[in-house]
Amino acid sequence: MRKYKISLNSNIAYINRKGVSVINFLKDRFSLILGLVIIIIFIVLLFIFESPFFKEHQTHTYKEALEIHTQSDSPAVTQKDNKFVYADKKDIDKYMDIEKSKTDLQFMDLSKKVDISEKQVKDILKDKGVLKGKEKAFINAQEKYDVNVIYLMSHAFIETGNGNSELASGVKMSNGKKFYNFYGIGAFDQDAVETGSSYARKKGWTSPEKAIHGGAEFVKKEYLNNEQNTLYKMRWNPYNPGQHLYATDVNWATSIGQIMESYYDKHDLKKSKIYKDYYK
Repeated sequence: MRKYKISLNSNIAYINRKGVSVINFLKDRFSLILGLVIIIIFIVLLFIFESPFFKEHQTHTYKEALEIHTQSDSPAVTQKDNKFVYADKKDIDKYMDIEKSKTDLQFMDLSKKVDISEKQVKDILKDKGVLKGKEKAFINAQEKYDVNVIYLMSHAFIETGNGNSELASGVKMSNGKKFYNFYGIGAFDQDAVETGSSYARKKGWTSPEKAIHGGAEFVKKEYLNNEQNTLYKMRWNPYNPGQHLYATDVNWATSIGQIMESYYDKHDLKKSKIYKDYYK
């Protein structure tokens, strides 16, 4: 086979006809290959910047975030002597500090479905007031909106006093219609019943089933789709501290997480991803 002599930095090397053909092929298609490389790099960069995983980047140190929450125009509250009072920096730090957390479930991805039977959900709801017997509504809400059903129930228990609050029982209007709100959506601390029922009227939540589905849809759209897919992120929003928070109670995420954990343990349920790396 004929070989061709080439010179590289005063060194002599030989390549065969096949090697020459490869070199000519690369020369002829250099622009095409360069274009493909650029496209591949663009696609990789697009994936990195658009992927939810890479979007979860730390924007603040814990100390900076704590200071923002302490100085916020929407002050946090804590329960003392069976009543809510404004929380000070020590109160906020107690529940915001990841290392002091009483449950890892507040750091779990809530956008993942739970593999649980209707019978198990029915058992969880058996002593929960107006929520009793609504297992199909909760399971259907999980399936439709991709929101953890144990979270949906646990959150509803906290907001409704285990299904027995006035908002949970339905606020009756002058026309005889009742409106339900199980997630405290639109309910402000100063007058939770009036503001919460007003929001329920606006959304047409005239049955417990509609309130369950409406709550799941709201959480999915406003929080899980907004990079706030854990209880901790919903309460403290570590990437934008002090903004777009679900609740003012410093113990909110911990309380719901602990309730969830009790049901996960009792029914031996598989937990989703736990994510704690929020701060610089």
